[in-house]
Amino acid sequence: MSASSVLIQPSFGNAQARANYAKTLDQPFPFDRGLLRDALTASEFDQLADLHPDGSARFWATPRNHDKIMARLKQGDVVLFTGRNHVRAIGEVGCSFKNSAAGNAMWPPQETHGPYLNVYSLISFQPVEIPYTDLRKLTDTPASKGGDNYMGARLYDNDRAERILDGLLIETATELQASDGSVDTDTETWQPGEVVAGETHNADSTSRVVHAGAFVADRAESRLVVSYKQFLLDCGDQRRQQRLKSRVGFSDIYLLPRETGGVTEIVEAKSSASHDKVREALAQLLDYVIHANCKVDALTALFPERPSHRDIRWLGNYGIGCVFPSEEIGFMTVPPSDSRVAFMKQLWQPTNDLSGARHRTSG
Repeated sequence: MSASSVLIQPSFGNAQARANYAKTLDQPFPFDRGLLRDALTASEFDQLADLHPDGSARFWATPRNHDKIMARLKQGDVVLFTGRNHVRAIGEVGCSFKNSAAGNAMWPPQETHGPYLNVYSLISFQPVEIPYTDLRKLTDTPASKGGDNYMGARLYDNDRAERILDGLLIETATELQASDGSVDTDTETWQPGEVVAGETHNADSTSRVVHAGAFVADRAESRLVVSYKQFLLDCGDQRRQQRLKSRVGFSDIYLLPRETGGVTEIVEAKSSASHDKVREALAQLLDYVIHANCKVDALTALFPERPSHRDIRWLGNYGIGCVFPSEEIGFMTVPPSDSRVAFMKQLWQPTNDLSGARHRTSG
């Protein structure tokens, strides 16, 4: 299965769109009874039941003028529901199909283009309030004229989709399940390097239930990550800015050197520098590094303000550095001691034999 694409989906621009939103996005809509059940083919119902075993799901659809775009939509793609100068919600595509009778069972036809026949369910759905000014930072290109108001539906893939997913720190249930590989982790012996790269999925997830949940990071964290990544570029850091994707989740930043001898680094961002958030950063970094697909040289916790001296020392004791904004230089780094890092590396990755691990890295 190919990498997640990102669908920009206007959904709140007029009275009908808002009524449709309230009916099938604000709350799940039953598909196991009533007019919708009668309209579904046997195959469509079976697919929906596999992904949504409680008999209801959140749905959206487009009319015929978006047939070409919707023909490319697949499970695991991410939808940004837009309107009134904000991304209002983010969803993950479950089952998609073309069925005008199913559309008519949920929504009145669109005045100009007719029935909402390109129907899709949502595995995950999370209301958000992301202003277009933030989204433009992720979708604009050097050729963009600026001021995009996202009036029409569009499907992004490849680099631009990856930029959106990474910038909003989205973790799809489909990709997490693919990276998990349906392994019983209670009985499995840990193997390093089992990483799913940004452009690949490797599980037929339509054959089993996908467990949905909150999958969009805190906005403060994603803004911080976007700013820090740009800071690194502005400072001349040439490392590839990716995300380590493993069965335990996705790191916020995975910095991979382009040349031999460079520093491989995992960075985890938090929305505050409170002690609770420092503890979360520590736990996540130690969990991610053991799943890395190559030798890691540095672990870094990224905060929106300077943590306490006690917490900085505490992280340093585990070989973890701190980064936080600085008015003078953009971001300030408080690194751990070299001796502590050298000692802790033996515990971060308790084997030096990473060559035989199953892994895939993105280019």
